[in-house]
Amino acid sequence: MAQQPLIRNLAVISDRQTCAIIDTEGTISWYCPNRFDNEAVFSLLIDEKQGGFWTVEASEKVFTNRKFNNRSSILDTVFSTQKSGFTITDWMPVNSNFKGICRKFSKVPSAVTNQIRLRPDYGMMQETPENQQNHSVRFLRSGLWLHASHPITIYGELVTFIIPENEEGWAVLTNRETVTLTDMDASFSTTLSGWEEFEQLLNYNGPYQEEVENSIRALQQFVYQPTGGIIAAATTSLPEVLGGERNYDYRYVWTRDAALITGALAQIETTGEIERKFLAFIAGAMKENGQDHVSPFYAVDKKLIKHSRKLHHISGYKQSTPVLLGNSAANQRQLDAEANILLASKVIYDKYQDKINWDTVEQIADFICLNWQHKDNGIWEESTTRHYTSSKVFAARGLEFMAAYQEDKAKAKRWQENAAQIRAFVKDNCMTKSGAYAVFAGSEDVDISTALFIPWSYDEPDSPAVKATIKQLEEQYSKKNLYWRRLEEFESYKEGAFLAGTCWMAHYYAIAGDLIKSKAIIDAVLNFKNDLGYFSEEADLNTGQMLGNFPQTFVHSSFICAVNGYKMALAGKDSRVY
Repeated sequence: MAQQPLIRNLAVISDRQTCAIIDTEGTISWYCPNRFDNEAVFSLLIDEKQGGFWTVEASEKVFTNRKFNNRSSILDTVFSTQKSGFTITDWMPVNSNFKGICRKFSKVPSAVTNQIRLRPDYGMMQETPENQQNHSVRFLRSGLWLHASHPITIYGELVTFIIPENEEGWAVLTNRETVTLTDMDASFSTTLSGWEEFEQLLNYNGPYQEEVENSIRALQQFVYQPTGGIIAAATTSLPEVLGGERNYDYRYVWTRDAALITGALAQIETTGEIERKFLAFIAGAMKENGQDHVSPFYAVDKKLIKHSRKLHHISGYKQSTPVLLGNSAANQRQLDAEANILLASKVIYDKYQDKINWDTVEQIADFICLNWQHKDNGIWEESTTRHYTSSKVFAARGLEFMAAYQEDKAKAKRWQENAAQIRAFVKDNCMTKSGAYAVFAGSEDVDISTALFIPWSYDEPDSPAVKATIKQLEEQYSKKNLYWRRLEEFESYKEGAFLAGTCWMAHYYAIAGDLIKSKAIIDAVLNFKNDLGYFSEEADLNTGQMLGNFPQTFVHSSFICAVNGYKMALAGKDSRVY
């Protein structure tokens, strides 16, 4: 029986519209056809008994290693057996006339059995496969076909084909009624060349070269190419607390995350395509939904997700429930989501000297001026509204940055005046008794989001307020060079170390001139990457395991930003945005 893998053992292949997740056993445990947020037909990852899967079994098969073909999303997984070994090459076609999952097997030393069970609607519906011919099966409910090199047998809802000893094999799960080996080979070539084109969009040279390139691949895998939206993660409901209830659906374009990701990527070598598509996505989403402000997140096609629902009959990853579709944060006020669009725009405008989608940016700045006085749900999307300090700080800095680009002098003055009022509010209301930045107005606690104040040059790295905040973070929210966020509604030490925030601290120390500490934090984060360089959201120091949805694009962009800040500091350069 197929088993749920450790998160650390997962890998991803992608066609930049959707993805499949594969583990070190060669089992595909997650796949949503056509787009990232469609219903899953392989969902072993969230239900061990009911979920669909594609397993690969051979006598005494042992995982040896795996790697991607250069910087592409084509994955080779190598296994040994008692006799010798074999390789599975997995990819999802790009620039091809069919879509789906392609698997090619090198000559196998002993018989290899493939078993496929499709279960639509996240495992809650059964699928009845139908033989179309000896080597093809149709899955009527899912609208998919399986084509294979060897005869296919159906046992109820289980589909099996066997690759005999000393033979090569192949199979494709696809949306097309007919696919041949020639078609598959052609798709391999177009996919490889397609990823070579994607590779040119982003480049980095410097320390931690391989690790940064792995993170760039991860980010590129989760761009929804038709719209340019970058999703937060591939999965839903992988737990932040194993066996607990902190489970969320991250298969959407989070406005804040996408802005921070874009701002980070704009600081390395890029062609500008990703940055332009980000602003076009935001502008299009607001226009298509008739909004004067942005939503916390959107579907990949820019539509609003207004509700969430629980999948009551799904047992979850390692019995962690509930399993959720959608997200309850849809109706929250998140001032920092708007603010971070302005921050990202600053980097983009400075880099390209082009006020891309200025009318949308202007609209967002006006909205902030009218609404910054209100409480919001903050960067951690708490259900309790507060005057969160990070929301105010990002809003002030965003208005200050955009005022410099505003040709209407009266409007520029109004933005600057509102920024000054926000700064005064923070100074008067958002400081602890010890002089640190409070997590929210009236609190005596601090939060790791303060580390972001420095790269955006809201304050100096050695100011009394920043030094007091860092001191408290080190004393209360740090262990072994990893850091926890501060949560209002949950004891944050019960979840894992927060890797994105840990990267922010590495960037802070680089700017502050403590390169030894910055490198130590980066290295601590790298202890929680897997063999392919993927990060999940959090790290469990007690077990060494990854926690949360996978892979987390927010972490990958934060890692890139931290390393780039470290690189610049090594060269005696300042990575702050002014």
